[in-house]
Amino acid sequence: MGAKCSRSAAGSCYRVSFSQRAEIVRIPRYLNVRSNTNVKSIECYEENGPSIELLKEHEFVPSDISGLDAKIIERRGKCNFNITWSLGVDGSIIFLKASKICLQKEGSRSCIRCDYTERFQNQTMLSGEKWQFYYIGFPVDENNEYHIEVFNLPPPNPGLDPPKKHIKRFSPGCKDSVLKYCKTCIEKGSLWVPNITVCHKKSEVVVNFTASPFCSKYVIRLHEPDPSGDLYDHIVVTKGNDTRISEKILLTDQSSRTFKELIPRFPLCEGHCPRHAEHQELCTEEPTDVSTDFVGNYIIICCLLASLFLIVCMVAALLHYKRKYGAGRNWALSPLMQHIPATILVVYSQEVCFQHTVLAFAEFLHECCHSTVIIDAWQKLRIAEMGPVQWLATQKEIADKIIFLSPNNANPACDSTCRTTVDSHSGNSECMFKFAFNLFCSDWKNQSSLHKYMVVSFSEKNPTNSLPSPLNICPKYVLMKDIDSFCRDLSEHKV
Repeated sequence: MGAKCSRSAAGSCYRVSFSQRAEIVRIPRYLNVRSNTNVKSIECYEENGPSIELLKEHEFVPSDISGLDAKIIERRGKCNFNITWSLGVDGSIIFLKASKICLQKEGSRSCIRCDYTERFQNQTMLSGEKWQFYYIGFPVDENNEYHIEVFNLPPPNPGLDPPKKHIKRFSPGCKDSVLKYCKTCIEKGSLWVPNITVCHKKSEVVVNFTASPFCSKYVIRLHEPDPSGDLYDHIVVTKGNDTRISEKILLTDQSSRTFKELIPRFPLCEGHCPRHAEHQELCTEEPTDVSTDFVGNYIIICCLLASLFLIVCMVAALLHYKRKYGAGRNWALSPLMQHIPATILVVYSQEVCFQHTVLAFAEFLHECCHSTVIIDAWQKLRIAEMGPVQWLATQKEIADKIIFLSPNNANPACDSTCRTTVDSHSGNSECMFKFAFNLFCSDWKNQSSLHKYMVVSFSEKNPTNSLPSPLNICPKYVLMKDIDSFCRDLSEHKV
């Protein structure tokens, strides 16, 4: 059923199409019905005043609508009501000229009138079901009460109340699964994840958080440990291009204030924006102890040596491979170096030490294989804006290869210190690992898609036992034992 546009003295006219805000068509499953007995077109326009049919008497009038419902939907960042209704099944349908939809909230009222340009010849659709319609166009704000009514024209004669269907709807807040993706809620921080980390020291408190592109002012609130302690607000103003903020708050000698919450000042909510108290402690200053310092230094040296050893092994393996096959031959890494670099998404669990395993492996891929490497820790702001699932789906389309890293058998104390003193996102990496596993596992059932995935381990003793069993179907490599086959298979995307 098409839709035309016409002018009315009662209001401005809207052309109804899928690209405009106002839409009114039959339910899509009926769109393919074409018959001289069906309605051919509808003219829709705004009519906030009384309809002209109210001013005169009518010998015959249509019956009331049969059913009415309204749900909130999100389209292209805008939230609107999807209002659906159906017509009654009786002979009076031939006198139906128009339907009027009105919405009222907080004392304001707006109406849309839709004229049926041709008479209904049948009481039902050709399928035998009632005529059904939907309208999308009334915007929805969070935490509001709405009254929706729909009635047919012409109405009963003057002096009588027109028959109409009326429903009441309450819109939830920005935490709702639909509204949080709408533009107004996004600009109030509904998708913002600050990833707060705090370091308490004797003389200062260091607060780190990810800024939102929609907010330039934040309040860091500190408080005394006792319940009756005073509050202290520290204001932070960003420059607009900041992504990760690190703020040092100096303390007096007598003060023992600690972090309480981060309060954003989004322009659309100002003093009523959601507050964020959840944070991760990165360090706690303790009295100096010689034995403790010695153990700490030993563990740090252990981590550095492990990282250096991994890099040296990778370089040595590459030199050995080149010496074995000669510089003049078209050796396995040449496609990566001669053609467009491969784009590689690296997925890792919280058991993989980020500093001396993930970053070292990424450096190897970038420097030796000339590859473009994607790691979640480098795109935190993008993940916060898009959501982890959508971000992973996007990277899946971009990446030529997706590599799952298996934990290596390094020193447990070294790994523990690495995660607690250097890497502060182990929980986030585990969450991202689960999202990636659930999102990509369907590809492993298809042989044509399996070549895109690889499992890499740095230990022959426990190459893949710590990973979920479905990953066993993916090609597995132990570095540096399988460096030849790894480099060859990594270059297949361009050969």
